[in-house]
Amino acid sequence: MGDPSHHVVLVGLMGVGKSTVGRRLAKELRRPFVDVDEQVELRAGVTIPALFERDGEDAFRTLESEVVADLLARPHPLVVAAGGGVPTSPDNRAALATAGAFVVWLRASADFLAARTDPTHRPLLAGDARATLGRLLAERSALYEQVADVQIDVEPFYARDDKPTRALARHIAELVVRAAAVAT
Repeated sequence: MGDPSHHVVLVGLMGVGKSTVGRRLAKELRRPFVDVDEQVELRAGVTIPALFERDGEDAFRTLESEVVADLLARPHPLVVAAGGGVPTSPDNRAALATAGAFVVWLRASADFLAARTDPTHRPLLAGDARATLGRLLAERSALYEQVADVQIDVEPFYARDDKPTRALARHIAELVVRAAAVAT
């Protein structure tokens, strides 16, 4: 199990709420928040769609891995929203394990995710977003499970709570605190 007193990393498919929940979680845990996709854009000097168009997915994935390694090497605890494809790289999976990050897999169905994503900002969703998300979920679920210390289905939070982001962040914060207590 990862060390919750160190980095907390949110993984899951695009549209699941990693960035939104991550920002709220960082406030709950009183630590900085970092979004891997935002950091990739800063380093590349262009948006992710423009990076995909200009240099291709391989260049994006290389830069993404560099950002992940740099963030996980930081000595102060962060809340990190990882890009949806981060766990597909063996190097990233090894970095998560080596850093001792506490990894939370935010799960949802392809239908839920398709309703929440804008394909114009998601190069991998060109065409049939629902079908692509279903395929990605099938391809990546085992990898998310491999890196995750905790799995959370986000859909019930959206179905029963008028402030689902806050409820999710509080739930994750409680899990982090409990895991830290067990680790000590």
